[in-house]
Amino acid sequence: MIHQLKGEWETRDAKLIPYQTRIKELVKQFDEITFELIPCEDNQLADALATLSSMFKLSKDKDMPLIRIQHHDQPTYFHLVEEVSNGKPGYFDIKEYNKSHEYPPNSLENDKRTLRRLAMSFFSKQGCVV
Repeated sequence: MIHQLKGEWETRDAKLIPYQTRIKELVKQFDEITFELIPCEDNQLADALATLSSMFKLSKDKDMPLIRIQHHDQPTYFHLVEEVSNGKPGYFDIKEYNKSHEYPPNSLENDKRTLRRLAMSFFSKQGCVV
């Protein structure tokens, strides 16, 4: 779009023509304006916001919805990991099952199935099944 706005490229995509027209109208309201091309990998937040904004129906009579953005020092999944209350690592049950072929006390059938599935691909540092 930047190349089209600068007149370097022609706008051929019919879906982009209304956007280009609207931007050209808005540009007239500024004394000076610059456009910068941002690589896709650096534009993830803008893409996410554009997707999010397309989900709202807006009208002139209603307030716009508030979108709160927070920045975390660690990746989001880090905040979802629960602490193990018993002080044992998350792989403890898998390792014990591979040693003894016994399930943890009070295991439900679904838990047992999951444990068997996980235990099949669990290896120690030496490359042997624990």
